[in-house]
Amino acid sequence: MSDGPSLLSLMAAGLYAFVAAGCILAATHSQRSQQARWHSFAWIALTLLFVLLLAMRVTGIEETIRDSARAVLRAEGAYQGRRHVQSIIAAIVIVVAGGVAVWLAYRVSRGSQRRLDLVVKWAIGAGLAMVALLGARFISLHAIDSLLYGPLKLNWFADIGASLAVLGLAGYSVWLIRAGPKTRRR
Repeated sequence: MSDGPSLLSLMAAGLYAFVAAGCILAATHSQRSQQARWHSFAWIALTLLFVLLLAMRVTGIEETIRDSARAVLRAEGAYQGRRHVQSIIAAIVIVVAGGVAVWLAYRVSRGSQRRLDLVVKWAIGAGLAMVALLGARFISLHAIDSLLYGPLKLNWFADIGASLAVLGLAGYSVWLIRAGPKTRRR
């Protein structure tokens, strides 16, 4: 166990801080311009998500939880059979994440097509991708680990990509609000 967070964890925490700041800015602009109440709620929820991710990176709690789970499994003599349990949990996460993705796609396609509404919905989707990634990292199944941490480093791409997507969408939301109602129309 290390004495503190790694340089990469600190860099990720810095990115999360920028994303949280962008979400706060988007929430503030949304409230001031009297946008739909759910817009502000979504930006605040995304702020809280990225503050939580930041705290997890800085404190190393994700690794601590994973190590504690392994210790419990070893103490109960179930560590060797963990793959079966992890497979079940992975299947549940995949089904739930897939179901949420389908539901969100349906809501986006059936809901308001206003540009600002779509921007907020896409930001929510990127935030949910971060939650799904976190769930995949907690499962720690060998096949998932080899995808996330293997030579392609999909963990980095998904983490950085979803974070930058939320940050970019927050900035775009602020820009749309500042530009006025004509720009926000589809």
